[in-house]
Amino acid sequence: MPSQDEKLNWAQRLKIPLVRFPKGLFTFYLSHPAASRHYIRKWELEFEARHPRIALLNPFYDVEGEGREDIRARDEGKPFKRQPGYEWRLTQRDYIAIAYSRGIVGVVDENSDKSIGTLMEFVMARVLAKNPKLCICTKKELISHPWLRTHFHKIYPSFKAFEKDVEKQVARVKKKWGF
Repeated sequence: MPSQDEKLNWAQRLKIPLVRFPKGLFTFYLSHPAASRHYIRKWELEFEARHPRIALLNPFYDVEGEGREDIRARDEGKPFKRQPGYEWRLTQRDYIAIAYSRGIVGVVDENSDKSIGTLMEFVMARVLAKNPKLCICTKKELISHPWLRTHFHKIYPSFKAFEKDVEKQVARVKKKWGF
């Protein structure tokens, strides 16, 4: 005799996957323009080597599933054709990655005017109450922009300044909210 679960079809058995956060690992969604992805990836891997208790989830390289085949194809010099619904699947995947992360690190640099996706990720992190919201703004003319100043908890003028302070920001959040 089939069990109750065996009588259900696929749609009836579908469950939201269990999300397990590694104990003691603090996760940030790393929001940055696609045009900056190569130098950001290099810095990200070096940062994680220096700060092994902090993970930076890079939407171009660290998020599994459909949605970044265009970037992989571009990096490999291959053509890519977007299928219907591609944009929806990509943004949904990024929403899930932002929700999975504890905080956000947003990068505003010389390529920021080429990417609306980065700005939308900043907004989504705000909507989802990510804490802390930290910004590395290397584009000097934007460092005092009212939207950045009201959106982020802290803005850093360089990657070095961010690295000097990030452990303090993580400790502040851990003390207040735990994780």
